[in-house]
Amino acid sequence: MPAFEGLRLTEIKPRHIKNWYDGPHPEGQWSFRRACMRLKAVFRSATTMSMDGSPPLLKDNPFIFPIPPEPDSVREDIPPVTPKQLRVLAENMPDYTRLTVFLSTLAGGLRCGELCGLQVGDIDLDNKILRVRRSVNRGHLDRGEARFAKTKTKRSVRDLPIPDALVDMIREHLHTFCDLYDPTSPVFVPRRVKVMSQTTLEAQFARARKKAGRYDLMLHDLRASHATLLMLKGGTLREVMNQLGHASEKVAIKHYQRVVAEHQRQIVNLLADEFLQEAYAEGTQTDSLEDIVNITEQRVRELTRMIADFKQAIDELNLAS
Repeated sequence: MPAFEGLRLTEIKPRHIKNWYDGPHPEGQWSFRRACMRLKAVFRSATTMSMDGSPPLLKDNPFIFPIPPEPDSVREDIPPVTPKQLRVLAENMPDYTRLTVFLSTLAGGLRCGELCGLQVGDIDLDNKILRVRRSVNRGHLDRGEARFAKTKTKRSVRDLPIPDALVDMIREHLHTFCDLYDPTSPVFVPRRVKVMSQTTLEAQFARARKKAGRYDLMLHDLRASHATLLMLKGGTLREVMNQLGHASEKVAIKHYQRVVAEHQRQIVNLLADEFLQEAYAEGTQTDSLEDIVNITEQRVRELTRMIADFKQAIDELNLAS
């Protein structure tokens, strides 16, 4: 590291580390945090006896400073995609990858690499199951052609229920673009190479999001939208983790439990109504109950409109295909 250039490991003292620790870090907070973790691990290793029994290089670990906390993600506050926005996104994706935005938003929150890695044999329309078994990357140092690879984690390997509303859309896509006689045929067949790359799919999405007026949206955010919408529909944390292939509740909560402002307002209103109803039950019980009924009916109407928008978008896409 440049900050310790010219110093032997045994010469680095806490004051040297402090000067670097307290200084500017133009590389960014995430890189700084990782550097702290690596540096502390190096010094910890230097204070441990080696495998051959030779004594440690250092008596004490000079890295006596706390590891910086994880920086807040700037993407945590991005609102989920709406039904109309999803429709516009789909309409502006190429026909042979249009299905990706529906699968990521409505059928399991698939990652970009998982979408690229789907094969015909992974989809069982009779039993309405989508199997995630692989991803796609470019190999060592992210170089070379796109190729099938392992999923991000073991928990990423999962079986997902296919929503009834997507069955016909998926079937039409398979018959139009895929080799149904080869179970290893890609679901999303690229035009000039063997395997669809994440870069290609992300570039297509970047163009589509402009048409939807969602310049803040990344393809990966559809995965977060899926988690958020599941929670707003009553899905449990465990169900969301199973859908997205998360092993850690901490990760699922931190990155995907986003709060929709209007939904938050409705919950707060319901909470206040219930408490005030009990506190002032003698004179205002009827009014409070009527307020609760009105708020609940309003929420039902909003959900009904949302479902209708999704159905309309799907019907129009089926007619256009």
